[in-house]
Amino acid sequence: MPLAARVLTVLFLALAGAASAEIYRWTDEADVVHFSQSLEGVPPQHRESARASASADRSLALQTFSLPAAAAHTSRARPGRTISIPFERRGNVMQVDVLLNDRLTVPFLVDTGASDVTISREVADRLGLHVGPETPHVYAATANGIVRVAVVQLDSVQLGPARVEGLQAIISPAISVGLLGGNFFNNFIYRVDAAQRVITLEPNDAMRAGLGEREWRERFRRIREPLARLGTHLEERQISRAGRREELERNLAALKRQLKELDLTASRAGVPVAWRH
Repeated sequence: MPLAARVLTVLFLALAGAASAEIYRWTDEADVVHFSQSLEGVPPQHRESARASASADRSLALQTFSLPAAAAHTSRARPGRTISIPFERRGNVMQVDVLLNDRLTVPFLVDTGASDVTISREVADRLGLHVGPETPHVYAATANGIVRVAVVQLDSVQLGPARVEGLQAIISPAISVGLLGGNFFNNFIYRVDAAQRVITLEPNDAMRAGLGEREWRERFRRIREPLARLGTHLEERQISRAGRREELERNLAALKRQLKELDLTASRAGVPVAWRH
């Protein structure tokens, strides 16, 4: 099973009981609005107002998905270069224009509380992203309950000169304007000047494909540990039933493929070898 499909299977199980999840909203000291699906993700000084907004905003149109990136991606921006991106106000939310797959420029809302980029069904159609039975789907908890959403891969997402390639995105039928989430912004150190209406971005050298060293090590550990245990089990134990041995050997081969896939993904993302152990 491909790595993305395995992650999506786990997500389905994790989200299946999350129908009553709240969406917490708060405004920081720079007058920027944030959204989070977890109260722990809200700064302590804003939790009271966020808790109140979760009760009041049950029909909130902006949806926040808790989906970790399943596909690696790379960012392009010269080290040390600061990129300034002007934004427009849409109520209390920032709106920017984003170029997708080098062919379509559409408005996005900046949503730092969302894990992933989210696009509308219309934008997916305009990009020629076909959604069929073979397309990975997940069930995600939103302000309006549990919805089933397709997961696709974008060739590139570009905000001004800041570009991220091979980025996972969610297609949501419930939105008309896309959300620019964490798997884009995690590749940069970003700041917001609310008075000048400018977002500044600098390449984040501590991140690779939106993940830090700890997250990359954990991804490899989750495959290497069961792989080692299964290999030892097959070597040290006499397994009399032929069908059982064949099953375990298939599982061992699958884990080896998963490790190879992850290693290739890490190489494309420029992950140091030291982060893979």
